[in-house]
Amino acid sequence: MSRVIAHIDMNCFYASVEEKYDTKLKDKPIAIAGSIKDRHGIIVTSNYIARSYGIKTTMRVGEAKKLCPTLKLMKPNFERYQEESKKVFDLIKTYTPHVEVVSIDEAYIDLTDINEPIKTMALIQRRIYKELKLPSSVGISYNKFFSKMASNLKKPKGFTIINKKNYKDILWNMDISKMHGCGKASSAKLKKYGIKTIGDIAQANEIILNSLLGVQGLRLKQKANGEDNRKLKYTMERKSIGNSKTYPTDLEEIDDILVEIRKLSKKVSTRAQNRDYLGNNISIIIKYNDFKTVTKAKKVLKYVNSEQEIYMYASELLLDVYDIEKKIRLLGVSLNDVEKIENIFEQLDIFSANNSEEVLKLNKTMKAINDKYGKDTIVELKKKSNKKNIITTSFSKDFLDE
Repeated sequence: MSRVIAHIDMNCFYASVEEKYDTKLKDKPIAIAGSIKDRHGIIVTSNYIARSYGIKTTMRVGEAKKLCPTLKLMKPNFERYQEESKKVFDLIKTYTPHVEVVSIDEAYIDLTDINEPIKTMALIQRRIYKELKLPSSVGISYNKFFSKMASNLKKPKGFTIINKKNYKDILWNMDISKMHGCGKASSAKLKKYGIKTIGDIAQANEIILNSLLGVQGLRLKQKANGEDNRKLKYTMERKSIGNSKTYPTDLEEIDDILVEIRKLSKKVSTRAQNRDYLGNNISIIIKYNDFKTVTKAKKVLKYVNSEQEIYMYASELLLDVYDIEKKIRLLGVSLNDVEKIENIFEQLDIFSANNSEEVLKLNKTMKAINDKYGKDTIVELKKKSNKKNIITTSFSKDFLDE
C-alpha cells in the first residue's frame, strides 16, 4: 500500500500574518525586513505584489526601495508569527498526530491511515484560509520529495497531486535548478555536463553523478525517479537555543554591552522555558567591527534555563574575552546541550538552590562585576514566566531581532 504524504507551505507567511492583523495592507506591496531604518537591513520575506517588482528575500532594504518606492516595510513580529503558526499546526493535528513540523510555515502530514485523504487535506487547507485567514499551498504524493515539489508548483493557494503515473509529465521537463535539494552550485556543475532538467538527472549515469556530487548526486537521481522512503519525524531534537543580534551602531560602552547581553539572555531563556528545555552549557559569540569573531563556551554543573543564570554565565564569558579596544558589531548568547525537562531524571530546582556551590559561585561573579563596573551593573532578577507553547524555527536569525 502506497503512503499518502502531504506537504503544506504557508504562502508569504510573515506578510500574510501582517495582512491578517491589518487589512489595510492587502493589495499593497509589503515586506518584512531587519533594520528598516538602515539601508543595509535585509528583506526577510515579502508578499506577491512586492515580488512582482523584483523584490527578493535577502535583498538589501535600500535596493528594494529603489525597485518599489511605495514598498511598506515592517519589522518582524516573531512572537505573533509563532502564535499564528501554532494555530495552523494545532488545527492540522485535530485530524492526525502524524505531522512533521519542518519550520514555522511548513509541515509534512502523513494521511495514509485517513479515509479520503485528498478530501481531508483539501478541507484542512480551506479551514486554515477561512478560519485563520492564512493562505497556503498543498502538495500530495506518495513520498516526501514529490509532495514538497508539488506544493511549490502552484502559489498562492495551490493544490497539486503527484502520483506514480504523472510525475514524469509534471516534473521531468523542469529545470534542474527547480529541484528541491539541488542548490545553485550543484545545478551549475550538472549543467556543465548536459544535465539540465530533472528528467536528465533521473536518467543520468551514476558514475558521472557520483564524480560530480558524490552520494548526493545518487540521492537526487533516486528522488527524481520517485524513490524516497524517508519517514516523517514527529519530534525535532534540539542541541542548542540561541539568539544573536547585529547592531546598526557599534557597541563600545560596557554598560550598553551588558544590557544587550541581558536582552539576549532573556530571549534565550524565554524560548527554552516555552519549549520545556534545560541546558548545561552556555556560550557567547562576539563579532567586532573589524569582523574578527570570538566565541567562548562554559560547561555548568547543572541544567539551567532561567534568565538570571544564563545572563550570569554569559556576562562572565564576555568579561573573559572582551577586547575593550574594539567596538562590537554582533553579540550572541546560546544555551547548549539542551534536553527536555522530562528527560532529566534528577530533581531540579534552579530557582531556590540558594545554598548550592554553583549559586555561591554565581554570586561571587556578580560581586566581582559590580565591584569592577559599578553597583547594580548586575542585579538579581527573579521572574515567573507566563508559559506558552511556541514553535521555534530556523528562521530566527539576526535580522528577526533587529
